[in-house]
Amino acid sequence: MKSLPSVGFGPTHGYLYIHAAPRAVLKNIEWGLAEVLQTPLFIKWDPQPLASGSFRCELSWSGVQGCGSTLVSNLKGWHYLTFELFESPNNGSDGSLYMFTPELGLFRGTVGTHGDLMINENQIQKILNEDLRTVTVLDEIENLLGKRWDEALNPFRHVAMGEEELSARLSV
Repeated sequence: MKSLPSVGFGPTHGYLYIHAAPRAVLKNIEWGLAEVLQTPLFIKWDPQPLASGSFRCELSWSGVQGCGSTLVSNLKGWHYLTFELFESPNNGSDGSLYMFTPELGLFRGTVGTHGDLMINENQIQKILNEDLRTVTVLDEIENLLGKRWDEALNPFRHVAMGEEELSARLSV
């Protein structure tokens, strides 16, 4: 009998943005990512101007479907990292968006085939059944969309796009 792979069916790909990581763990991060992706990695680390003493990188990756969650599990063990990972929807399967900051912890959202963050009816029904005030319902929906994580990561994204001055002003 043929055994199934331990993670997913078939190939997928995605992007990983490590927005801030201390110098002391850069090689450990590379080794951990290489182990999950089963290929050697040579990551170019750039200084992170928004977090003194930290470095940033971005890379595209390929692996079996579902290995994005394994990459995230590996990274979130280093609780002082700031990162986001996108796993593309592929072969009839939804993708995933993960965002992590030390202050907020981990966010995971489901990404549809067109790149939209998806909220299912059960998530909305749970909020509606809690008999919350309108403002609280809106806050809960924003949590489902990862708004706080998005706002926390936005200055780092501007740096990655080469807008260091704008990011420095936004982070004050």
